[in-house]
Amino acid sequence: MSRATLALDRIMTALVGLVLLALGVLGILWWSGRLGSVPKQVDLTGIHWWARQSWWPWALGVGGVVLALLGLRWLFAHLPLGGVGHLSLPGSTPHGKLTVAAGPVMDAAADSLAQTPGVRSARGRIDHDRGRLVARLDTTIERSADLHAVAAAADTVTSQLQAALERQDLAGLVQLRTSGRNRPAPRVY
Repeated sequence: MSRATLALDRIMTALVGLVLLALGVLGILWWSGRLGSVPKQVDLTGIHWWARQSWWPWALGVGGVVLALLGLRWLFAHLPLGGVGHLSLPGSTPHGKLTVAAGPVMDAAADSLAQTPGVRSARGRIDHDRGRLVARLDTTIERSADLHAVAAAADTVTSQLQAALERQDLAGLVQLRTSGRNRPAPRVY
């Protein structure tokens, strides 16, 4: 998800939350009779003429289409971005192109990082992020993991990945997540 989509989501969520909170407070105040001169019933007979107008179905149709398009745009903005399938390697010429499948390379890097004590699991992928290639390693660590050891292993894995692919334009991003609970030690009987 892009930063613009994330910012718009946060702003819209805050606005919708504030509107719902205000409507809830107004509803409670109206119900309890503390709004003063606000009537107990709302008379909407003055707007019944809208439904009899020839433009009313068209206005509703256009409004529905606009809302549907906005909803689709919002949904598409939240789709996960596709990763990079293949990378070009140095040494490619007009006569031949050297490529490598990104998935197996990132699987090997993730497996290497997962061998570190305190690392429960790791997954990897290569994405385009704001015009750069980024090798992402999503790692789940135990609560008792040694962060210095995990950070050193992450640095080693990302530098090995850059060296193996010979791509200096490849940035590394290792995201650490702490597991909910430590796994119990295996019992020996």
